[in-house]
Amino acid sequence: MEYRDYRAAAEASNRKNPISKNALIGILTIGLALGFAVGLVFASPLGWSKDSANVLYDESKVTSLFDEASPAVVEINISRNFGRILIPGTGTGSGFLIDTEGHIVTNNHVVENASALTIKLSDGREIDAQKLGTSAADDLAVIKVDPNDIRGIEPLTLADSSTVRPGQLAVAIGSPFKQLNSIGVGVVSGTGRGLPSVLRRPIPDMIQTDAPLNPGNSGGPLLNADGDVIGVNSSVRTGDLGNEIGEFRIGFAVPSNTVISLLPDLKESAEVRRPWIGISGQPVSKQMIDTLGFPEGVYVSGVARSSPASKAGISPFRSFAGNDQGDIITAIDDRPVGSVDDMVSYLNSKSPGDEIKISVYRDRQTVDLAVILDPWPDT
Repeated sequence: MEYRDYRAAAEASNRKNPISKNALIGILTIGLALGFAVGLVFASPLGWSKDSANVLYDESKVTSLFDEASPAVVEINISRNFGRILIPGTGTGSGFLIDTEGHIVTNNHVVENASALTIKLSDGREIDAQKLGTSAADDLAVIKVDPNDIRGIEPLTLADSSTVRPGQLAVAIGSPFKQLNSIGVGVVSGTGRGLPSVLRRPIPDMIQTDAPLNPGNSGGPLLNADGDVIGVNSSVRTGDLGNEIGEFRIGFAVPSNTVISLLPDLKESAEVRRPWIGISGQPVSKQMIDTLGFPEGVYVSGVARSSPASKAGISPFRSFAGNDQGDIITAIDDRPVGSVDDMVSYLNSKSPGDEIKISVYRDRQTVDLAVILDPWPDT
């Protein structure tokens, strides 16, 4: 029987393979750590974080955004005359500086009934303000303070709201319930909304957000992740729908591009008047198109008396067992329209007194009509 020295054999083997058991464990540990680190690098763009897998937004970015933007956001306080007595504290809202000349953008409904205005800055100072231009149809207004009183405050930048997309970060700063410089964080819930103004005229391209908006937020900025203004906030309350939720709130903002287009007029002490045709209407449904052969467009459901539409001969559309009467608007200045919002969006590029061409579908053929626009009525 052959005898072998197993201990000597083991020592010889170790001399040929000098890596010890402990060293091998160390190498494996380092490899696992490196693999985990590389995995985090590739996973973080997908939402992973070393702190939490449920991070909604970058807190440091939002706090930095607030620190930079909030000094330009103001609380607006309204005083009204009752007889010969000026009563302070009859209304409140928010606004924001857009330049170093003291111009502040807000909502029209915040300042429309004001006899006197004061603003409160983030440092607590209260300053008198003057109302300049207003546009009730767009729920926008500009007020002004002495430039010396806001020296050193960096104004906010108006972004291109046409680039806004659902899901993007939305940050609202304002004074809800007179709580100066409060911040709310959410996302852009939708774009291209057409909420009506107090004049019952749609405000096209409004931005919907789930950032919490409450009374006092009106007129404040809705900011993107860069701290630029994408909209002017407005609060909308939806009443009891007969369920246990009762009331809930959806936030909307007038798009910044509307502000940009109106700024030259709003900086003047004047009322901006949007153009008016004088019709009510509804989009032609897919069923009407498929079954009745109607074109895409807006069928006219009503025409106001003595309106531009009435003077041009536009008539409400009626269809009775194949006997169609009245008009379907298919285009304005050869631009196809599919909704009232489409019409309003195009008309915002026009002014009262301008002449436009309205194409209507009438008696199974297209007719072009010349229409001279009037100012939108106050009521």
